[in-house]
Amino acid sequence: MARQRILLVDDHEVVREGLKAILDGHPNFEVVAEAATAHDAVEKTRTYKPDVVVMDIRLKGGSGIEACQEITSQFPNAKVIMLTSYAEDEMLFSAIRAGAAGYVLKLIGGDELVRAIEAVGRGEGLLDSAVTQRVFQEVRKAAREEEASAFADLSQQLTHQLFHTL
Repeated sequence: MARQRILLVDDHEVVREGLKAILDGHPNFEVVAEAATAHDAVEKTRTYKPDVVVMDIRLKGGSGIEACQEITSQFPNAKVIMLTSYAEDEMLFSAIRAGAAGYVLKLIGGDELVRAIEAVGRGEGLLDSAVTQRVFQEVRKAAREEEASAFADLSQQLTHQLFHTL
């Protein structure tokens, strides 16, 4: 199996170094580059062609979500995992819309991060268990709202037809 090429993106050097120490010890991974800003993340993706980009959401000089969108649109073979301290719904859904293949919280351990990168590298989507339930709730809520809207429209049409036939 070929080693997965990884780009680490975080504006805190100590976080990047910690991630690199965890991932360099894994025989199937190669950390090919690091970046501290959204702009550098895109440029280093262009230069190093990583398989997986592990990226923080909040970066200096732009957001990780914007960088994710740019990376996934320009380099469709690169899979982006958002690694963040934030479990906020808006950030989660923005990351998914931007093309992130994974969303994990920095609370995870090294083994869990390795499994997340392996899963995303295989083409699987991955959400941290702490946010998965909220995704299901949001999808169900949207489905209920869509259903209610459809019935409201139908109700209006029937009322309109009824009054025009009288």
